[in-house]
Amino acid sequence: MAKTKASKISTRIEALRAVIEKECTAPKCRETGKCGHEGEKEAARHMLGRLLEKLKDAAGDEQEERAQMWADIYERGYDSHGNTFFQGSKYRSGQSMKDRAAGIRMDIKVARKAGQTPLVQDGPGLVSQALETYRFDPIGEAPAEIKFGVRIGRGYGSIYIDIKSIPQDWGWIAEEVTDYQGEKVTRWHRSQALKDLEAELKAVGEAYNADHGSNIMTDCFAKAFYVFVEYDDPATLEWRAEYERKRREARA
Repeated sequence: MAKTKASKISTRIEALRAVIEKECTAPKCRETGKCGHEGEKEAARHMLGRLLEKLKDAAGDEQEERAQMWADIYERGYDSHGNTFFQGSKYRSGQSMKDRAAGIRMDIKVARKAGQTPLVQDGPGLVSQALETYRFDPIGEAPAEIKFGVRIGRGYGSIYIDIKSIPQDWGWIAEEVTDYQGEKVTRWHRSQALKDLEAELKAVGEAYNADHGSNIMTDCFAKAFYVFVEYDDPATLEWRAEYERKRREARA
């Protein structure tokens, strides 16, 4: 139906242009040297102008509606086909991975510095207003010995945020279990504080990210990049230390 309507409009435009551009061959007009059909041409010009103006307005309305549709999809996070969409507050189209990593690194640095600033105090304790309005920041309030690193993954499709020197009593909860061989082993679980820190770092990275229609059901991946937060539990750190010790002994 839309195609038929478009075809009729195109035919009408061509017909009006033909009237405007056609040279008058009427004998009477040629004899007098003055065309008596100029009024028809002028009417055709007005009609063509109005028609083109309507088409221009319609195209503008369509573009505006389309822009609003996509704005709603990005705000909602998905479309009617199950594709996911989002755009981080600091995402910039065409921004290099180097600049994104630098931005994430700076945001973490600022959060750490802000966490070292004491709250407003009233004598020995916090004033009630400061206590009520203060928002806990997992990055700023994390233990001072924790170190952060931001690096670009191979292939420039990902950014890794590393957490190092995590205090064991702060970040981990030990659970003694029996493995499949009947031996007692220790399993390490993340503390809530470490989970909060990981989630906050992930949010910092995703602020620079965007998804333009990924769909895991169809293996469609349309993110600008991927954000990973990495760290080792105490068992892995112990294994790494033992591995390095044996390698140094082998070289000696």
